[in-house]
Amino acid sequence: MNWYKIEIHIETESVDILTYLLEENGIDSVVIEDPNDPMFDVRYKGDWDYSEETARQFDSEDTVVKIFVEAEKDINETVGMIEGLLKTISSNGLNIGTGLIKYEIVDDADWKDKWKEYFKPFKIGSHIVIKPSWEVYDEEEGDIIIEMDPGSAFGSGTHETTSMCVKLVEKVITPSDMVYDIGCGTGILGLSAAMLGAKSVIGVDIAEDAIIASKINIEKNNMTDVMDVRLGNLTDVVEEKADIVVANIMADIIIMMTDTIQNFIKPEGYYILSGIVEGRQDDVVKVINDKNFEVVDHLNEGEWHAILAQYKG
Repeated sequence: MNWYKIEIHIETESVDILTYLLEENGIDSVVIEDPNDPMFDVRYKGDWDYSEETARQFDSEDTVVKIFVEAEKDINETVGMIEGLLKTISSNGLNIGTGLIKYEIVDDADWKDKWKEYFKPFKIGSHIVIKPSWEVYDEEEGDIIIEMDPGSAFGSGTHETTSMCVKLVEKVITPSDMVYDIGCGTGILGLSAAMLGAKSVIGVDIAEDAIIASKINIEKNNMTDVMDVRLGNLTDVVEEKADIVVANIMADIIIMMTDTIQNFIKPEGYYILSGIVEGRQDDVVKVINDKNFEVVDHLNEGEWHAILAQYKG
């Protein structure tokens, strides 16, 4: 079978939001080559364990996001969609670099297994370990393993936005909590909450492909009795109030939905926000303060911010 291999040249700071937006448009498997990512440095002694030296070798000095779409699809339509996403990212104050888009037709035999070189188990937060299904991982005391095959949930490898969310969930989660994961994507944050001990978790997303991916991952990790996912906007698909609401999405969307979030969170409940790029954190804090939330913690990693707030309504 033939495929279009599409390369998107972009700045590192915009990679996570690009992969999120690609997923929202039905493209949930990406490969990211970022020569600036310290995790690709041979001297790095972190959670990734690259078994192949070729995984650290790049064809370009740019950060490149690679996606694959069936050759039967209209390539001009796909490229136009990507161009629109890049404009959206740029309009939100992120540097997209050249924004160069290149594509070529390849046979699946050329890439269907090679991309697995890039994905090894890694830790987010203090306890959660994300493990691809084909990998062997030597579990350490306190590890909580989530088996999840790569999609956009794997981000760029550094995963500041996801990692900060998990750290904040770890800080406040209790066994009696109901949790909402807004924009659940492949379910990584909802699953983290479930496996950290939440009583129940509901993931919500407007993309049908995200719901399908989340369901697969929930079943794979035997969490069907704890976590459910629903297609649509939060305001349309849930009624109860949660103890914790997690939203790893763009600042503008956070600001917009905070107008109604009080209707879905209990008094003294926690609101965990991430995906906030440098320069927008004050805008978010102002809005949540105006809506009777008190900032409890504020994390910053790289170009990204995450906020833990408590509802004082």
